[in-house]
Amino acid sequence: MRLFKKEKKAVKSNDAIAEKIAKKIIDKQRHLADYLNAKTSRLSRLTISYILFGLCIAFAFYCTMLLFNSIN
Repeated sequence: MRLFKKEKKAVKSNDAIAEKIAKKIIDKQRHLADYLNAKTSRLSRLTISYILFGLCIAFAFYCTMLLFNSIN
């Protein structure tokens, strides 16, 4: 009498599980990349250069701040 026992499901191989997870991640990345490409397609090359320059300056400032905070 099996009232509370669950049937054991066949165990999938680790490779199959990893492949499914990787496929979902790649699909999400592709969706995000397509969305961002659609948003930035209207920007000029100069605007994109300014944005990249600003991000580089902000990242450099943040890294410098971390460096000085670690010294103190």
